[in-house]
Amino acid sequence: MRFRILITNLKLAGELSMCAPNPLSARPSRSLFQLSTIAIAVATSLTTQEAARAQAERAVLEEVLVTASRREESLQDTSLIISALSSDDLQERGITNMVDLAFDVPSLQVGAAGPALQLYIRGVGTDAATGFSSPGIAVSKDSVYIPRVTAMGANFFDLQRVEVLQGPQGTLYGRNATGGAVNLITNGASLGETSGYIMGDLGNYSKGQFEGAINLPISDTFAARIAGFAIDRDGYMSDDTGDDSHWAGRVSTLWAPSDSISWRVQGQFAQYSGRGPGATWVGSGDAWESILSEGGNAVLAQGAMENNLIAPNIAFPWIQNAPVVGPAPTPPFPPGTNLISLVDPLTSELDQDLQLWDVSTTFEWDLDFADLTVIGAYQDVEQTYLTRTAVRFQIGQLFGRDEPETSETFSLEARLSGDTESLQWVAGVNIFEEDQSVYNAVNQGIAQNLQLFADINTEALGLFGQVTYRLSDRLRLIAGLRYSDETQEKDNFNRFSVDESIACPPQLTTGTENGLRYCRISGPESGQSISDDSWDWKAGVEYDLTEDSLVFFTASTGFKAGGLPAVSSDGYGPEELVALSLGMKNLLLDGRLQLNGDLFYWEYDDKQENLVGPDAQGIIGLDTVNAGESTIQGVAMDIKFAATGSDFLTLSFEYLDATYDDFSYFQGAALTPPTTCPVTPTGNNVPGPAGPTPELFVDCSGFDMTKSPELVARASYTHTFDLGSAGELDAHINMNFTDERWLSANFLEGQLVDSFTFWNAHLAYRSPNSKFSALAYIRNIGEEESFQVSLNHTQVPQLIGLVPGPPQTYGLQLRYAF
Repeated sequence: MRFRILITNLKLAGELSMCAPNPLSARPSRSLFQLSTIAIAVATSLTTQEAARAQAERAVLEEVLVTASRREESLQDTSLIISALSSDDLQERGITNMVDLAFDVPSLQVGAAGPALQLYIRGVGTDAATGFSSPGIAVSKDSVYIPRVTAMGANFFDLQRVEVLQGPQGTLYGRNATGGAVNLITNGASLGETSGYIMGDLGNYSKGQFEGAINLPISDTFAARIAGFAIDRDGYMSDDTGDDSHWAGRVSTLWAPSDSISWRVQGQFAQYSGRGPGATWVGSGDAWESILSEGGNAVLAQGAMENNLIAPNIAFPWIQNAPVVGPAPTPPFPPGTNLISLVDPLTSELDQDLQLWDVSTTFEWDLDFADLTVIGAYQDVEQTYLTRTAVRFQIGQLFGRDEPETSETFSLEARLSGDTESLQWVAGVNIFEEDQSVYNAVNQGIAQNLQLFADINTEALGLFGQVTYRLSDRLRLIAGLRYSDETQEKDNFNRFSVDESIACPPQLTTGTENGLRYCRISGPESGQSISDDSWDWKAGVEYDLTEDSLVFFTASTGFKAGGLPAVSSDGYGPEELVALSLGMKNLLLDGRLQLNGDLFYWEYDDKQENLVGPDAQGIIGLDTVNAGESTIQGVAMDIKFAATGSDFLTLSFEYLDATYDDFSYFQGAALTPPTTCPVTPTGNNVPGPAGPTPELFVDCSGFDMTKSPELVARASYTHTFDLGSAGELDAHINMNFTDERWLSANFLEGQLVDSFTFWNAHLAYRSPNSKFSALAYIRNIGEEESFQVSLNHTQVPQLIGLVPGPPQTYGLQLRYAF
């Protein structure tokens, strides 16, 4: 390149000299002109090359270290399909919760249904909104699995790194890692240094956020770290739902009496309050217009009439406070008879109260021949909340009792790992137990006012091992195996219909509590259990084309045990996934260009889907069925380019084709929402709330899988301005595109939501010593509507609640490190 520029400049100088006069007396001047032009060209060329060389030296991508394989390694050296974000990435991109994370990782879809999070990776996940279901993506904090979806969001502070693994992680992660895993790695205590930071963030919607941490060296062998987080922000919705009001604190300690032994102990507490996530209704025309508006009530009333959910008040004389639709015709009804709606208008009594705490200990011992790691943890979740999307859903405090829903979890993992010249290996055992007291209530007006109790116990055992064998300096083989055994028991399962409800007339009243009449409509049911076991495996080959180019092929399986749903049922079966992946990882242009990608093909058997419908007793609830067979295939790319020392570009995308090959089930026709799937009467009758009702065969085969957009793309550009002794300034812009997708396996009209494109930008200043930084940001510049979760009214299918993503937000963040 240097010689090409020099030759070009010399040629230009010669051409310029030919334009000069030709008399002999002019020759000395012409010669001087040529020499000076050549000298300037050479000097310019050398200066340009030195500047380009200096920029190229600075333009090198930083190495990213991950521990997803239970050992530290470079992201570019592992065949795992993984996205990793450092603490700086999280700060600059404003990621303070799991929903934010999904806007940065193409394969990840996250929605919030009340405080509960619904995670999907490449079409695999579960609408886990209650304690009766478990997620299909395993989320862990410092290698401790978090079973409750309401406890996942409280850990996004003072993080060292977040890792998102795509594809089944059955060998090393075990239960509920069918579609992948999300690892949260916190900043632990460090020996020999006093350090920390404080950060404040002020933004629109009255946002006030604080985060800070301090590391204290107590002695040469002992250190402690204290971290805290608090946020208070008004809601995005017109009724102030979609707010965020929570705080959390964490204390971690490290004792390292020698170079070979370390012992970490960590404890954390978090408290959630406020109104919680809200929703809009399909057809409102405004993503952030609450479903609790008059418009939502109008849709509810219209839907009740279209579904014949009205009746004369003489039919239910025990109903005292029913909304009146209008006078009944006389005759045939007596004068003064009114038609009443079985569905009550929507109300605004929303709140949440969650208390989450956990303690864990990690013991590590270098035994020379291997490293021993023992991790024990206890987690406690107490939660009460009332949320309203299309249904009024309540957790805890049933019958007005001051009694939360609870979950207590104990887990223990012990593993040995070693690394020789030709072999890397890890083997271990994992024990897990969870005890839950589940209290749920669904109130959809007079037609249904249901409260249920249950005690759920889950026990799981895992034995695992994985090896990587080096056949040569370039070729490696991977093999892994895990045995899983899991049992779930459901005891004390009771369902009550509560005053006022058509299902609870005085003659059927079972009792009264806190002024509420109730009727036991099923239960008590005890001693029900379901057990599953599985052998999961992984096999793969890695080959280094060059020192900076890796190609690989892996095959692996994932397993999620069956369970017992929130209805009278024999339970649902386990789901299994077999995944094939052909991928590459490259560092090109002297470390300036990262080019990673993979082709994947997954076969999914018996995917667990949550559906609203009647159970074997005709009682409408949230059932879980197995969706037969599904096929998931596609391609993903992740590109990072340091064009110069000041210009950085990224592009990542995922094309996904996820289809239910076989998804059919039987359902009673009474008060059930009509799907867009083909529906055929079977000629049989099944129990219904008012007697036998026709049975339907619903066939959704061929539909796209839920939460599976065909195309997701992320692109960004950052330019760094060197301010000399004053520091640096980053100007950043990014784009996030997500294609249309189904939000629910009920496949109701309105649950197929449109694509959206987010544009975000920020200016980030860093002082010369990087101790002080400031970030001015704006997100969703175009105020694009996006939707993450859909729930529907069980009696009025026209009423569909959609939980929207954030509107346009902006603010200023200040951070000081010491």
